[in-house]
Formats: sequence, C-alpha cells, structure tokens
Amino acid sequence: MQAEIGSEVLREVRLMRSELQNLAGRLDAWENVVRTLDKKKKNHVRREQYELAKKRREEGLLPLPEKSILGFRDQRLLPRTKQWADTGMRFAAADQPENFLVWLVHQWNCCTYLRKPVTFSGSSFRIWNGHTRYAYGSRDLMHYTERKNVIQLFRNPGEHDDFRKRPWWDWVHGVFYKVFAAMVDLGLDKAPERFLRYMKLTCGGFGGFEVYTDVCWDFNESLENMNKMFKRVGTDIQIILRSMHKGLRVRGRESPVMIP
Repeated sequence: MQAEIGSEVLREVRLMRSELQNLAGRLDAWENVVRTLDKKKKNHVRREQYELAKKRREEGLLPLPEKSILGFRDQRLLPRTKQWADTGMRFAAADQPENFLVWLVHQWNCCTYLRKPVTFSGSSFRIWNGHTRYAYGSRDLMHYTERKNVIQLFRNPGEHDDFRKRPWWDWVHGVFYKVFAAMVDLGLDKAPERFLRYMKLTCGGFGGFEVYTDVCWDFNESLENMNKMFKRVGTDIQIILRSMHKGLRVRGRESPVMIP
C-alpha cells in the first residue's frame, strides 16, 4: 500500500516538474518577446529623437541650388546678408578683418545650406556645380599658396590671365560684395583704417581702394599695374586669401572664431 502511495506521489512530482519546466520555457519565451519589443520601442524612440534633432539642426537651411554655386546670385541669401553685415560691424568695431572673413566664409559654407557648397577631400576643394562636384586646388580656386607670405609677382601673361579667372572672385562679387554694401549702409566708413582697407581689397574693383594715385585695386587690372600694386598690398592680399581659405576648411557649424 505504501509502495503504491509512494509511486503515485513520485508520479505527481514528476508531472509537476514537467509542468514547471514547460511554464519556465513559456516564461522565457515571453521574456524574449518582451525584450525584443522593448528593444524595438527603444530603437523607434531613438530614431524619432534623431529625426527631431536633425530637423532642428536643418531648420531654416536652404537646399543647394541647381546652379554652379560660386557664380549663382542666390536671392534667398538677402535676409542673411543683413544679419552677416550686422555681425560684421561688430568685427569692424574690434578691428578684426581676418576673423570676420573667416567667420563669414564659414557661415556661408557651413551654416546656410543643407549641404556644404564647398567641401574638402584629399588635397582639393569640391565645388557644387548644380548636380555634382568638381575639384579645385587652393591656388586654382583663389590663388592661395600657403607657403607664401606675399603674393608672387606675375612672370608672364598666362599667370596674370589665370589670376583674373580664379573662380572664387565670382563668390566675392556675388556674396561678399553684398555684405560689404550692407555694411557701408551701416557706417563702415567709420571703421578702423585697416579693417576698411581689407574689406575694400577683398571686394576687388567694386571696393574702389586706391593703391596708387588713380590706380585702384581690381582683379581685372593690367599685369603691369597688378605687379606694381602687389608690391604695396601683396601682404594684405595674402592675409585676406588665407582667412577665406581657413573659413572654407572649417568642419561643422560651430564658429571657428569668437564674435566680438
């Protein structure tokens, strides 16, 4: 009798153990399902947060035009031109022309469009042409050679012609000059002499900076007059080019210089 009872109890215990194992298996399965759902939920929340952060970062930025960016007169920049000019006057009051040029080029290239108009890869700039990008070295783009402290005099008409056709002068005329004109309206003529000189030289012929009597700085001046002017303002021109080059090389939207 006792043997039968013991056998029955043993059978019940085994049955309970089997049920508990099944229950544990089901619980493990549910735990995996819950963990998977929780992971998917976290990923979904993370994607939403990323999209929201991206939207905030891109708020107010402009799509790149389907035009060659350096020669394109983008009318959408007009509201920004006034803002840039206002900030430029703060740099003028502090007599910081180099920092202003670095800041302005960075603002245009990194903080205006959804994608940078000018990127840098390897040893050359990549310029947006409306559909793709084309490569330009620093010298070919803006006549900038880092190892030089002054502009080298032209040795022949070919070098002079190359200088006159540097693509960056299109940006100077289309973007910088508008900022310069807005700053003139804000009283730029009262800025320190050095700041005003740098701004006029950057403008090229539009600045009207008289280097010698009746000889004004212009990207399109004759070879003889340019070489003559380089002897007086060549160092200034090199500093200007170095500042704009530095602004183009900056990555990210954080300002590379302190605003006065």
